[in-house]
Amino acid sequence: MSTKISDLPLRVGGAAGRTLLVGPSENYVGYASIAAALIDATEGDVIFVQPGTYAEALTVSKNYITIIGAQLGGYGRPDIAPTTGVALTVTGQGFVAKNCRFVSEDSDVVIQRANGFKYIGCVFDSGTGLAATEGLLRLQGDSTTNKKTASEGLIEDCLFRGASGVGAIFQPGEPPTNGVGSSDCTFRNCRFVSSLDGTAGKDIVTQDSVAGGSTYSVKNLLLHRCAFEDKNKSVYVDLTTANGGAASDQKGSIQDCYFATDAITTTNIAMVGTGFTLVGCYDTVGVQDGSGLD
Repeated sequence: MSTKISDLPLRVGGAAGRTLLVGPSENYVGYASIAAALIDATEGDVIFVQPGTYAEALTVSKNYITIIGAQLGGYGRPDIAPTTGVALTVTGQGFVAKNCRFVSEDSDVVIQRANGFKYIGCVFDSGTGLAATEGLLRLQGDSTTNKKTASEGLIEDCLFRGASGVGAIFQPGEPPTNGVGSSDCTFRNCRFVSSLDGTAGKDIVTQDSVAGGSTYSVKNLLLHRCAFEDKNKSVYVDLTTANGGAASDQKGSIQDCYFATDAITTTNIAMVGTGFTLVGCYDTVGVQDGSGLD
């Protein structure tokens, strides 16, 4: 006799590391919303979300929470798409999101503040209402503690496909409590496509903190095997804000990436000082050694 999902309990597992089921249809027995599952979740729990649209603005404040989209048929990600505001804000350490689509029409789409995070196989989308200073993913430390700096994260096999705004933003937490930026993050096998304000938009940038006086925006960043696919965009990567710190404080490596431009220049890949290296990257003509960017 086969078992339907409606026959499953709300939780699977022991006292820790349970699976909480979420579904938008009467065909599923479980939580009707992701927010309701988050209320009941404890450290180590996995929230398994069926495909559908969830008009929710989520906040994950608990540590070691995982949200996984069921992705039926290898495609049907759940859409986390509030009618207004940020789709997801993460202040809990060790957060993981897999196979989810995050959407905002008028603000940052996802704000990541805590450390040790992963976004795997996710889609970051926006409507046309994002400003040029707002992003599909903002990596900014928590202003209340210097232990949360949006660091040691992995963004892998993700699609950044906004109609407006910026792809990913690195911004330091506000001083005096924090004042430092993100460190030791990796973007791997990610695609930056579609308009993002067309050739005028940017894919990855740094921004100054509002209060100023911060040390750096990003350190030890690795961009590996990513594709920046807008043809001849004015700026793909702009990591030039130093937030009052030395230029050498911002550093990282761009490896085996593709840029859809006829010539990689210091304008469409702008980096502070000599703290960044460009290795084995391609434009539409061929491989570039990065010597022209030093």
